[in-house]
Amino acid sequence: MSYHVVMNRVCVVAIVLCGCAGKPLPPDAVRVRGNWVVMDFQSPGAKEDRSQRRKHAVVSEGTWAQQFQGDLFVDFEYALDVSKSPKHIDLTYTDPRGQRLTVRGIYELTNDEMGDRLRVCLGSPPVREKDGKPEYVESVRPTAFEPTAGALISYRRKTE
Repeated sequence: MSYHVVMNRVCVVAIVLCGCAGKPLPPDAVRVRGNWVVMDFQSPGAKEDRSQRRKHAVVSEGTWAQQFQGDLFVDFEYALDVSKSPKHIDLTYTDPRGQRLTVRGIYELTNDEMGDRLRVCLGSPPVREKDGKPEYVESVRPTAFEPTAGALISYRRKTE
């Protein structure tokens, strides 16, 4: 066996044994959990809503609590689908009339020198007003990170 082949094998074994090969990231279902701070919030029409900055989302297993007004949080059930591109997220809640509604969206999780980042683009609202009454419709999932029918929200993981 040549010197280069032996050295290559020794290097591979050393990397595996010391764990330097780069550990795989946990699945998104684990990575998304935690306390997130809104860094940017854009409404349809690409208008920035500065009042939403510094609001929080607290994500646990199966529950997404989003802060909107003051200290009020709205609880959603959420589901992720990592097999799609872009990745899908569905946020489901019960409105005051008892109707279960789902907002469809897309998301991405990244990590940079500043820490974990999460971007969520929501689709069209699942309810609209028609003749002064709510009409329930299916939310349309966005295909790009553009706030055309729903909000585009950028978060960073809150560090203690």
